[in-house]
Order: sequence, then C-alpha cells, then structure tokens
Amino acid sequence: MNEIAHQRMVQEALKKKFGSHAVLHNKRPPRYPDQAEREFQRITNSYLRLLNNLLKEHFPEIKNAADEEKNRNRRHDDTSDLLAIAMKVFDRIAAELQRELTEYGLEYKIAKMADLTRKLSIAEWKKAVKATLGIELEDDYYTGELFRQMMQEWIDNNVGLIKTIPQESLSQMRQLVLEGYRSGKPTTSIVKDIQEVYRLGRSHARLIARDQIAKLNGQIARQQQEDAGVTEYTWSTSGDSRVRPSHRALDGKRFSWNDPPVVDTKTGRRCHPGEDYQCRCVALAIFDFETIDLPIIIDKEEVYT
Repeated sequence: MNEIAHQRMVQEALKKKFGSHAVLHNKRPPRYPDQAEREFQRITNSYLRLLNNLLKEHFPEIKNAADEEKNRNRRHDDTSDLLAIAMKVFDRIAAELQRELTEYGLEYKIAKMADLTRKLSIAEWKKAVKATLGIELEDDYYTGELFRQMMQEWIDNNVGLIKTIPQESLSQMRQLVLEGYRSGKPTTSIVKDIQEVYRLGRSHARLIARDQIAKLNGQIARQQQEDAGVTEYTWSTSGDSRVRPSHRALDGKRFSWNDPPVVDTKTGRRCHPGEDYQCRCVALAIFDFETIDLPIIIDKEEVYT
C-alpha cells in the first residue's frame, strides 16, 4: 500500500473521532521515563565504583610510601625515592582500572538502558494515541532503521561521555597525591581531596544520566509525532519545583516542530521539550486531520506504510 492510500485509510478510520474538529489535542500527557533515568544512574554508579574499590585496595600502599618519604626528608636523607613508589602504585591502579572497565561491558549496558527508554516512550505514546484517537498502533513499527540509527548514535555518544570519567578522576587523584606530599600536606587532607574528586566524578555522571535520558526521550517523541503527521505540539512541564522559570513560562503554549521556542531570552537559545539541559518537559501532540498518518491496525489487519 502506498503512503497516500494508507493516509486516506487512516483518515477514514478517524473521521468520526475528529467529527467537526480540525485538530485533536493529546488527552493523556506521557509520563517521563524515571525508570530509565534511575537505571542509567545505577549503571554509572557501578561503573565508577570500580575506581573506588581499587583506591580502597591500594591506597594504604600509597600512604605508607608517601609517609616514609616525608620521614626520610625530615632526616635529610635525599637518597629516598619512595614517593616514586607511590606513583608506581598509581600506575598499577590505572592498569587494573583499564582492564576492569573493559570487562564491565559499558556499551552493552547502556544499549539495554536505551532500549528500556525506547520501550517506555513507545508505551506512553500508544496510550496517548489510544486515549485521544481511540485506536491501536502496530507493536513493531518503532523499531525501523531510522529509529535504530538514532538509538545507536545516542548510545555511542553516551559511552564516550561516561567511559572517560574514571580515568580522568584517577589522573586528578594522582596529581593531588604528588603535589600534596611534596608540599607537606597532611595525609588526612589528601584523602579528603581524593574523596572530593570521586564525589564530583559521580555527581557528573549522575547529571549526564539525567540529561541524556531526557534528550533521548525527547528525540523519540519527536520522531513518533512527525511520523504520525503531527506538526505542532503543546509544551508541558513536569509541574514540580525543578522546573526552571523559562520552561514554566512555555507550559501550555503551542509550538511547531519546525520552529522551536526560545528557552533563554538572554542568549536567544531555542529548544524543543527534552533538548535543553536536564529538561524533563514533554511535547503533547496536536493531531491534525489533514496530515495525520499513523501505523494503525484497521479491522484486525496490520497495515504497513
């Protein structure tokens, strides 16, 4: 069946539902995929825990070597090079960390989590279409090549964002130990500095998880709507205290997918829901009878575009 014939069949099936209305607004706002965000955070936490476990295992060696170095220096014994030994311990940590990170299977885990986001988004979209138009969608439509490419690009990007955090954190820790002991900084202070680097790395990973799930959810939603012939949407916030004022001002307003609204009046930056940093807003589809084209099941028979 060609695209024009399919669209006419969809319009015929929905004629009574639209009635005298040119457009129908989404009656069921999609829920944000909190489950996927929590899963992404669980993955990043366990990934960074590999570094934390190695530090706990090897730090006594570093501390002992560096403390002995300070004692030798106080005795003016310049023949000691025990701080270099501490640095060699860091080299071992780096080698072990690289091996464990490789064995962790980060790409596989992120791919599974991305697929979870896709499934949650599709489920919400199907419920919204059912509530608004009273029709069922094909189960396997949103697994085609276009969606596969979008998912793979997102997976590759996020593997790149996450995989470097442990090595970068370790490099910072190594420098802290080197400079701290050379300047005579107490070991307890150096340990606190190392813990802060680890905390910042974990916090950074958590922010990536929150931001990237929102972006993927927004990308999938846009593709679903545009595939359905939806050209406009209503901006909808999550309605809680985390909503930024500029996004709250957009809530309930109508926008075109071809013309994103301004989300920052100072810079003029424009974004659709989910595209801004850590944005959990969603786009509520506005179904237009003249353009609507959905992969629906008509008379129990699957109709493909």
